[in-house]
Amino acid sequence: MLTSRSVVCIAALLAASAPAHGQSAPSAKAPAIAQTCVACHGLKGVSTTKDSPSLAGQPDIFTQYQLVFMRDGQRQPGVMAGIVKTLTDQNIRELGAYYASLPPPPPFAKAEPVDAAKADAIMGPRRCSNCHKEDFSGQGETGRLAGQRPDYLIKSLKDFRSGVRRGRGMGAMMEVSVTLEDDDIVLIAHYLAGKP
Repeated sequence: MLTSRSVVCIAALLAASAPAHGQSAPSAKAPAIAQTCVACHGLKGVSTTKDSPSLAGQPDIFTQYQLVFMRDGQRQPGVMAGIVKTLTDQNIRELGAYYASLPPPPPFAKAEPVDAAKADAIMGPRRCSNCHKEDFSGQGETGRLAGQRPDYLIKSLKDFRSGVRRGRGMGAMMEVSVTLEDDDIVLIAHYLAGKP
């Protein structure tokens, strides 16, 4: 049971470790294991590789969960299978912290212009912003979607819709994606890719 003194101590530690208002947290030092990620996910976590997501600015715990799901076989990681099976829990914690500390990718330069009202009409009733935040920057266990590669977003939504993608949030994501048409998915992907 926490005493009032314990609560005060915890609050003081959290306050001391948080960045000052208006300042961003310093970037974590790149762990050595991150060198294996560069070829597909980019030097600073911004991918230039088709179907490979940008990891920069992803919430720490989101990245950790995804790596655990891949390592433990709940998600099929494709070409990453050989890499993720060797990751230790410490590697996963370091990678989550590192990518979360990097500035998020800018809006995807090659995103097709889309009608924002149409995208909102599809996404609004599905309450996408409840989990991914109003600006789609992600939080906790939910990924950052703003500025993500549209090809990766299209693949992810189709995988959720078909049940291929497994892991945390599967129930919610299947529910919101199962009624999406392919054209809806493309529109949503380009809308999110173009967001800052």
